[in-house]
Amino acid sequence: MAREAIGVVETLFYTTAVELTDVMCKTAGVEVLCVEKELGGRLVTVIVGGSVSEVTAAVEAAREQCRDRPGNPLRMSVVITRPHDEIMKFIEPAATSPEPPDDRNAKQPAKRRTAAKSRRGKEG
Repeated sequence: MAREAIGVVETLFYTTAVELTDVMCKTAGVEVLCVEKELGGRLVTVIVGGSVSEVTAAVEAAREQCRDRPGNPLRMSVVITRPHDEIMKFIEPAATSPEPPDDRNAKQPAKRRTAAKSRRGKEG
């Protein structure tokens, strides 16, 4: 799925990231593409997509929301216009990866016979 622009916002706290996501979505017509909270350094990353003007307005709203806070929890923000398809594969891996195989029709592995079952069959 091609995007005209993406905006990346990194903040210190998950609650701040949720708040900034809300502000960005309410300010401009952007779509949340990815939220990453498993990265090191306690940073939470939010990536939004949309038109250049909408993404720029959303990222600027996030910057403004954090500007007067003590210690400014916003660590980094950037707008990338016309992102390359390879970047989008990194951001939206589910949309570009092939469908998982259907395992319903796969052969089941043969059951192992234990020594006890083998002996029972010979005795009876």
